[in-house]
Amino acid sequence: MIKTQLIKQFGNPHGPLGRIAGHIMATRDTNVARNAWIAELLDPAPTAHILEIGHGPGLAIEAIWPQLTTGHLYGLEVSELMSRTAQQRNEAGVDAGRLTFRLGDAQRLPDDLRDFDLIYGVNVSMFWNDPAATIAALAARLRPAGRLTLTYMPPPTSDGTAEDMGGELADHFDAAGLADVRVDTFDYEPPAVAVTGHWR
Repeated sequence: MIKTQLIKQFGNPHGPLGRIAGHIMATRDTNVARNAWIAELLDPAPTAHILEIGHGPGLAIEAIWPQLTTGHLYGLEVSELMSRTAQQRNEAGVDAGRLTFRLGDAQRLPDDLRDFDLIYGVNVSMFWNDPAATIAALAARLRPAGRLTLTYMPPPTSDGTAEDMGGELADHFDAAGLADVRVDTFDYEPPAVAVTGHWR
């Protein structure tokens, strides 16, 4: 019973069990390695205008914001607990004026979050009610030639594979009008995929 309740917390951590879920996300080897990989894969320009959706404890943000000079990174998170946790982890980025945290849901994007060079998310799409519609909405917030990258690594409780999810996400990217869609694979156990497309 408690295990089932804990698993549900990963979509929107809150309360005592949410703190446990947040600690797992921040410290589990697979999660740390996956976030480090995606930060290296994204390699944003120092001037980039970036949005991370569902950033959790802020591991990828921690690796990316120091690469920015005149660029800016926005973190959007539905969980108030994770937003606070990520802000504490990345306080220097906030103080430097290169990082802003917002509460919100990728499925209902705030109107003022738009014109991004890069939008990315790590293990978030499985929590969306309509992934195809959400991906299309995210694509519409990109600048011309801007990138959308979604990363997926199956949790221990999943029957699906990273390859299956990568193919499904790639189909949604194509349907949303994103070009040059590619799937990168992180050779880990279990493996992870990152699906990237460019706005035309």
